[in-house]
Amino acid sequence: MNAPFEELDPATCFGLLREQSIGRLAVSRPDAPPHLVPVNYTVAGRSIVFRTTPGTKLDLLVTEPVSFEVDVWDPEERTGWSVVVEGLAYEASDREMEYEDLTLDSVAEQQHSRWVRLVPDSITGRRVVRAPSSWQPPILVPDPGLEEWHGGGADRWATEWVQ
Repeated sequence: MNAPFEELDPATCFGLLREQSIGRLAVSRPDAPPHLVPVNYTVAGRSIVFRTTPGTKLDLLVTEPVSFEVDVWDPEERTGWSVVVEGLAYEASDREMEYEDLTLDSVAEQQHSRWVRLVPDSITGRRVVRAPSSWQPPILVPDPGLEEWHGGGADRWATEWVQ
């Protein structure tokens, strides 16, 4: 039995996003793996807002759909959650952002940085919930017939391949 997962609805996902301040933005690149970077962000209504300086990230995100991910994991409790937002992002004007009541502690240099707004097409999330105390991981028991079925075990294979 795998750890129990709980699918999260969009309202719960936005609630979890509001509790954090750092996420990962993935932007498509032509003929290359996605450009993946951490960003300081905040939630503004039903969108994700962050600041960035001009460069690769800003150039790419205005031309292709993006993915944004935030997660939390408690290794001692073995619980956590992950939220993925997919959609289109655009460079928002300072004037547009003046109407938002935002608190954003961005590491991007303020004087030359730009506002970016990610408008979700989809938002999905999963929570790993703590398994009941009665739950135990499966115990793997060696099968004594397995060695014979494979023709004599690992030692036989090693010597055949070496010869």
